[in-house]
Amino acid sequence: MDRLLFVDDEPFVLKALKRTFELEGYEVVTATRPAEALDILGQGHQFVVIGSDYRMPEMDGAQFLQRAREITPQSYRLLISAVEEFQAAVDSVNRGEIFRFIPKPWNHGDLLQIVRSAVDEYHLRRNYQEMTTLLHSKNAALESLNLSLERRVHERTRNLIDGLVAALDQRGSEKTHSRKVAAWSLRLGQQMGIDKEALATIEGAALIHDVGKIGIPDGILGKRTKLTPEEWEQMKRHPELGYRLLAGIPYLEEARKIVIQHHERWDGKGYPFGFSGDQIHPGARILHVAEAYEAITNPRAFRDPRSPESARAEVLRCGGTQFDPAVTDAFAAIPLEEWDAVGRHAVPAPGTAEPTLAEIRSQVLSAA
Repeated sequence: MDRLLFVDDEPFVLKALKRTFELEGYEVVTATRPAEALDILGQGHQFVVIGSDYRMPEMDGAQFLQRAREITPQSYRLLISAVEEFQAAVDSVNRGEIFRFIPKPWNHGDLLQIVRSAVDEYHLRRNYQEMTTLLHSKNAALESLNLSLERRVHERTRNLIDGLVAALDQRGSEKTHSRKVAAWSLRLGQQMGIDKEALATIEGAALIHDVGKIGIPDGILGKRTKLTPEEWEQMKRHPELGYRLLAGIPYLEEARKIVIQHHERWDGKGYPFGFSGDQIHPGARILHVAEAYEAITNPRAFRDPRSPESARAEVLRCGGTQFDPAVTDAFAAIPLEEWDAVGRHAVPAPGTAEPTLAEIRSQVLSAA
């Protein structure tokens, strides 16, 4: 039976977690203090998953998980963190101490799925290690297992992206923004003849391009009037915050370059670096056009939306100044009807289930 360890200074939280996961067939051990949990780990007990709240006495959850990693590096670690503890979650991800962080208050179904994913990865890695020892001379078996691990890495990437997008969705009303921007970025990249691997990177970056907004105060993010200059300077920090959040995750290294550069302009008047022309990552140049079109055609607190025809004309007008002219040329080559259909397919119709990312990708590429 797989054993889980949860640490929280709130007994009622531990009681709820214990009941939930025992019903799922896990053995659950709980501790109300990090020191108590470290004593348990020091006794040699093996835990598949260790979950810890961030705010606790003696040491915080990030410090505890770092200590736990030294004792039992094979365990998968989860940090339960409120939005205001954003920086702590970033630091923990960067140090490689956690498998996932879970925003408070958590969704019951999401929590179950995250723990199941951690347990699955734990057993997959153990099986891989055993197979490596026993079958090191059998290249075919190892090759198959490596492919399985690679698929799991891609699945973990997608799960992490989904979790980050979901966390951002909880802080704003533009829940379709990232999906539409991702679908349009994918279509633009396909029009420009970009290879499949680069397309996948651009798509992933587009889905999480605004994840740094998790670190922007609610009063600014949800403001219904135009931002003051001081508030705008804070808002402009979100590409850098997103870049920091994604640090230390090797399979998102290329995507995070796109994330931090997606507000750079072709003429060098963007932010945060003031890059221009070919200094800007090609994926960021594509994402910039897709996001601009989405922003122009959707209402904001201080302006009305523009029609697709007007938005298209505005994007094309800015080719060579705000946008890479090669990207606006590709945009011009896509019929407006097809472009709008790509955006519609990225979001669910009223009363229907959300399309999966695979379905969106299939629709985009088949329409090209």
